[in-house]
Amino acid sequence: MNRTPAEDRAHWERTADRLLLAVRPYATEEHALIGLPGVPSHNGVPSDGLEGFARTFLLAGFRLAGAGGDDPHDIAGWYARGLAAGTDPASPERWPTFAECNQAKVEAASIALALHETRPWIWDRLADRVRQRVLDGLAPMVGDPMPGNNWIWFQGVTEAFARIVGGRWRQQDLDRVIALTDGWYTGDGWYSDGLTGGEHRNVDHYNGWAMHLYPLWFCRVLGDAAPCGLLDRYRARLRRFLADQRLLIGANGSPLVQGRSLTYRYAALAPLWTGALFDATPLAPGETRALANRMFGHFTDHGAVDERGLLTLGWHRPYRGVLQVYSGPASPYWASKGFIGLALPPDHPVWTEEETRLPVERGDFTRSLPAPGWLVSGTAADGVVRVVNHGGDHTDPARPPARRRPLLRALRLLHAHGPRNPRRPHRPPR
Repeated sequence: MNRTPAEDRAHWERTADRLLLAVRPYATEEHALIGLPGVPSHNGVPSDGLEGFARTFLLAGFRLAGAGGDDPHDIAGWYARGLAAGTDPASPERWPTFAECNQAKVEAASIALALHETRPWIWDRLADRVRQRVLDGLAPMVGDPMPGNNWIWFQGVTEAFARIVGGRWRQQDLDRVIALTDGWYTGDGWYSDGLTGGEHRNVDHYNGWAMHLYPLWFCRVLGDAAPCGLLDRYRARLRRFLADQRLLIGANGSPLVQGRSLTYRYAALAPLWTGALFDATPLAPGETRALANRMFGHFTDHGAVDERGLLTLGWHRPYRGVLQVYSGPASPYWASKGFIGLALPPDHPVWTEEETRLPVERGDFTRSLPAPGWLVSGTAADGVVRVVNHGGDHTDPARPPARRRPLLRALRLLHAHGPRNPRRPHRPPR
């Protein structure tokens, strides 16, 4: 369907609203836990309920911020009520603590980012006792020896938010997060998600939706308190990364089928929107929206949302073969990161300029990406992008070669023809 730029934004807003309203029937009375139907993750039902709140709150945060507080569905009031109950130790809806559940640290980062983006409409209006309970809940993050991967940024953004609102934080923690991230930078805009066997081999979508996203938001939260030059460093890296990522999306809108947590789907758009938000992109505004619209349509046209309006666990339709043990019913809502574009004002060029063609539609290309160890080729005739992997496989190089099984073996982007032929059957990735 052809839409004007203004109609595009309205479409994204309506979709965000439908996703947010669809989860409300599954919330507890005070909204602190959202227990979506499905098989629980290995973290347990209470953790899954917190995940449902936090990840949809992130979507609510982008939606509310971009609307300048215009709130016909009482997003602010609905989530403020959940914050009050979830942080109340005496409430039957209280959230699991960090000591009880490590996964709570992941969700704390989404809550912190959402609170920052909606500060005038939620945080500043919370009762003092609720604000203090939120800060008390975040405080154990200080000094926590987080795992040596993207998890360090959950600590980074949480302590950054605590710092600007009067909570506990520690300079040593922030310094460690920055230093580790610099050590994992492989060059050409790419990060390894931690190190394996001393080599930079941990490469998948976490490079974009975690290792680029959180550092820039860390700077956004800290504002003038961010270390000098840090924002420019992260912007330059994202700008270089997007020059490669733009090539990794097929004409049908499919992102690369590779790595963990593929059920986050739209979250692959996070670095594209973040680049536009931070003026850290080489892409024209019309290309950013074209890539976003194409990927958005690819998943919505193939069953990512079920008849209840809920995001499913899978790639297209439900498919448990792409899940991890930490994948629970609310896990797909990290897709909220794919809606960062809504945080941009309606008059931003990505929402006003006309779309352009995707790179693979403009002509054939072949490109080597030394940092992840990939050879990428695209053919305009069929719109397919093919990627051959020569290194970014999360495999410890100390293991015998015969046992090394890359996560990506010459996988190509799924070419279900998207909107061109929506009736073509989908074969799940293997």
